[in-house]
Amino acid sequence: MSALLFNAGSSSLKFSLMAEDGAVLADGSSDWAGTPPRYRFRDRAEEAVAFRSPGPAVRRAIADLRRETLLPEGLLGVGHRWVHGGDFRESVRITPEVRSRLDALSRLAPLHAPPSLEALDAAMEELPDVPHVAAFDTAFHASLAPEAYTFAVPEQWTREWGVRRYGFHGLNYDYCSSRAAEMLGGRADLRLVICHLGQGCSAAAVRGRICVDTTMGFTPLDGLVMATRSGSLDPGALLFVQQHHGLSAAEVERALNRESGLLGLSGISGDLREVRAAAAVGNERAKLALDVYIRRLRQAIGALTAMLGGIDALIFTGGVGEHAGDVRASTCADLKYLGLEIDAAANAAANADADIATANSAVRVLVIAAREDLVMLREVRRLT
Repeated sequence: MSALLFNAGSSSLKFSLMAEDGAVLADGSSDWAGTPPRYRFRDRAEEAVAFRSPGPAVRRAIADLRRETLLPEGLLGVGHRWVHGGDFRESVRITPEVRSRLDALSRLAPLHAPPSLEALDAAMEELPDVPHVAAFDTAFHASLAPEAYTFAVPEQWTREWGVRRYGFHGLNYDYCSSRAAEMLGGRADLRLVICHLGQGCSAAAVRGRICVDTTMGFTPLDGLVMATRSGSLDPGALLFVQQHHGLSAAEVERALNRESGLLGLSGISGDLREVRAAAAVGNERAKLALDVYIRRLRQAIGALTAMLGGIDALIFTGGVGEHAGDVRASTCADLKYLGLEIDAAANAAANADADIATANSAVRVLVIAAREDLVMLREVRRLT
């Protein structure tokens, strides 16, 4: 039997049909960030399409799978990556009650939840008799201790309103911690700092595959500098722009989620590739954007290392983490105090699932391909 897996983002959709043993039978993606939107199925060339949201993309994917007779009648289940699970501490089968709770959580992840809900509804309409499972990025961080997830705010905020650190990107942290153990001889006690770098960016401290701390907090807006998200910011600045410059809550939300980060710093783009290209030809704002991005990442690595009392491996994952060797090199340049040293040639040649540290480095540096789909498959199998 096989499972169909959907990973809906703010401007893209990835999907895959996987056998129970993890073999990918078919996959594809849709991206509507550019003009025109693009769609890819299996190993075919991308094509321009008209749809600009995940609902039509899900329907197109299912139609293609049916046309190719790849979608079996006895589908094991459909898995959906879900960014913010709130009080959900593990993956769940989606019932009408669960669907209602997911809808209520959408305000906590305004970039991600609406597309995920649209993708879910489309998939359930197309495949109404198949179990659907939500796999939460927040679930991996359910192990955080109270002192790690509690903010220093009035107790009512935490107890009654659920204002606390949740953490995100947990599906990939789950996978990377397991893959790192395989790559480093099967050790069960590894102390890892994992940097998930893509459109969204976060880092986490993991000991023995258990999350100890992470940079994202109540929402996916906290922590590192991202493509269009600000990351950590003095809350006094938010009060200032509202009280003295008349910005509404909606305007602040839009600015922090969609107009900040690399885009706000560079004035060019939230795409790190475009910012790097501009910096290379002397654009000062682009150079500053890169410097801020790297500085905040180094700060996070140092703080998370302190929470672990040292590290055995530093991991780079996600679209930027896997493919931007210069970002890895710049980040590691001032981390030699950790006993960490990368091999320049190995780093330049690395793509994924590679150790780029020198032979003498006391800390291993790994590049690991993000595989949320394997964790989603595991959860679909477990629940169906």
